[in-house]
Amino acid sequence: MYCRLISLLCGLSLSTVLQAAVFKCISPSGQHSYQDHPCPADHVAHTLKRGYFSQISREPYQLDTVKLQQKQPTWQERQLQREQHKTQRQLQQALKICNQLRSRQHKLQGQLQRSRSARQTLRLQERLASQQQALQDAACIP
Repeated sequence: MYCRLISLLCGLSLSTVLQAAVFKCISPSGQHSYQDHPCPADHVAHTLKRGYFSQISREPYQLDTVKLQQKQPTWQERQLQREQHKTQRQLQQALKICNQLRSRQHKLQGQLQRSRSARQTLRLQERLASQQQALQDAACIP
């Protein structure tokens, strides 16, 4: 008899504990307080659900503000970024090619100044002319 009565009383007391809610109240001055009864009328109230009341997890309204602050780019913005990166890569590649062509041109000019024979001079002048044409074709000469 006593055993049943004790188990009944324990069951009733546990049910009230399990149904308890936690209220987070924010005063007009911005102070936060947690309590087990509803907030006063001039306070902003948030009822904390069981899964959110911990020091590690954030409350749902805080998660929403974080998501809003991290705006994801639209499809058009991502497409524009891709095109800009592609254009930058193309410009870098063109600059690299122009630098290589100019380096070859300077090397040929140096060889032309040091040439000893007429045949070598004629051959270097032809190579220098073709190098000049390659620079123009690559749009390296303004």
